Amino acid sequence: MRALAVDTTSTGLSVVLIDGDRMVSFTKEIGKSGHSATLLPCIEDLLRKESVDISTLDVVGVVVGPGSFTGIRIGVSAMTAIAYATGAKRVAVTAFELIAYTRTNALCAVDAGHGNLYLANCENGNVVSQSFVEAKDANSYADKVLFAPCVSHDVALANVLKKKIENADFVDVFEPFYMRKSQAEREKDEI
Repeated sequence: MRALAVDTTSTGLSVVLIDGDRMVSFTKEIGKSGHSATLLPCIEDLLRKESVDISTLDVVGVVVGPGSFTGIRIGVSAMTAIAYATGAKRVAVTAFELIAYTRTNALCAVDAGHGNLYLANCENGNVVSQSFVEAKDANSYADKVLFAPCVSHDVALANVLKKKIENADFVDVFEPFYMRKSQAEREKDEI
């Protein structure tokens, strides 16, 4: 089984290749912008270094959110195109699933910008409930939330992907997971 997964939902970029029992990854901090210019060259470079032809991928995965609106769109669009071109099956992963990986119970948090938080209560790696918390209330969660997996980000992504593949947890379409409207949409609604 060959699988390729990406995470473009934060200021970092993660690309993970699973080739049989082997996992190879690329992780880079690129800031708030740069995913669109960096993602496809990083995928191409990783596949070339590992002598893997993109047409041989069995599965593609992407972290569908929550996180950066633009980052989510870039990752979902790129992996949709690769899945379409190769016929690979699709696996959607949430940022919460990565944080909750190997934890029995966790209150997972993703930065929603401007001091706001996306939260999820997770049990055994599964999201039980989720909410959006405004900045004025975010401090009350400071000591209770987890922002990162207890293993490296790429290891969590690879293992969540493997588990979903084993469980045949495939999707027909990658659906972005935003949890709220974008700033532009909210400002438009106020007019």
